[in-house]
Amino acid sequence: MKLDGYKKLFLFGVILLIVAGIFVVALKGVNVSLQLQKHESIVVKVGKEVELKDIKQICGEVFENKKSIVKNVEMFNDSVDIVVEQITDEEKEELINKINEKYGVSLTVDDLIINSNSNIRIRDLVKPFIIPTIISIILIGIVYLAIYRTKEVVIKFIKTLIITLITEALIASVIAITRIPLSETIIILMLFVAIIEIMVIMNKKEKVKKVSEEAVKEV
Repeated sequence: MKLDGYKKLFLFGVILLIVAGIFVVALKGVNVSLQLQKHESIVVKVGKEVELKDIKQICGEVFENKKSIVKNVEMFNDSVDIVVEQITDEEKEELINKINEKYGVSLTVDDLIINSNSNIRIRDLVKPFIIPTIISIILIGIVYLAIYRTKEVVIKFIKTLIITLITEALIASVIAITRIPLSETIIILMLFVAIIEIMVIMNKKEKVKKVSEEAVKEV
């Protein structure tokens, strides 16, 4: 299939983006979310209902330029889990003092439950999704083959997989270049896009074929 000028330009741009993404990963590595990096998880049992926005403000004052994530631990909203890269003894004291002042409690540093977590490797993060994705793609291929029962469908399916791989590589490159933190949510969204793209392209192609066959029959 010959490509016209615009398609060639588009393909060239896609290739450049993918190559740029590879260079960024090679030089800087993959930017992963805080929860996938080496971090410390600090559980604070306040004993009173807390507002996450208040705890986030306190964390911003205590940890300053450090990344931090705040989330509820229990359904009663009286405990929070603070995820931060690292916490010093001074920061522990300041955190407790500010929480005590805000909620009128008398917590001490000993009341903090601190767990250290090592970083998660990218391959360990992706591994659980590989087999389900492969099975889903194979099942989609089997369904289309069972419906249309032609060699053309197999060829089209292979071409569709190639297009989908290019799309995924493009998305991964954009994520790498923009330094969007990689997370499980991002991976799930990418896989969802891949499955949807395969189904949309296959349906589009088969619809075109069906319309053409009906037109020939009418003639």
